[in-house]
Amino acid sequence: MTIGILKEPAAETRISLLPEAAVSLTKQNIAVLLEKTAGVFAYASDESYQAKNITIAARSLILSTSDILLSINPLSQQDIQQLKPNAILIGVYQPLFNYALMKQWAEKNITTFSLDLIPRTTRAQSMDVLSSQANIAGYKAVLEAANIYPRYFPMFMTAAGSVTPAKS
Repeated sequence: MTIGILKEPAAETRISLLPEAAVSLTKQNIAVLLEKTAGVFAYASDESYQAKNITIAARSLILSTSDILLSINPLSQQDIQQLKPNAILIGVYQPLFNYALMKQWAEKNITTFSLDLIPRTTRAQSMDVLSSQANIAGYKAVLEAANIYPRYFPMFMTAAGSVTPAKS
């Protein structure tokens, strides 16, 4: 089995699978292919992937040989044309908003798993991409607010309690 990790569009800073997680696949004798520089914006170099026995390859080779493709964003029409028959796509495709695209993929017999449709339950929490992304966005919002707020912005808690929050 071959799993391909694709480079995301320019505005995207995430990657589908970091080297630390991808190593669990290579330990199971699954070939993992990474598109060159796919992890750069997520601070994961090609060398960090290669150190985990992941092969760096051209996008066209990954599309035409991978049984499973990992891509956060939907693939382009050109990419879809190059897919290996019976390929499986895993990502965050928002099928309820991208109905026409999902219908098109279904007509081409492309199996798709959209991670944003995984139920947000305790049992599925380790696969819940929405909560983790919302959590990160919340942290960033607080840090940006603290940076521009002119007064003390407490985020400190001890066993004795917390500092009283700032009020405008």
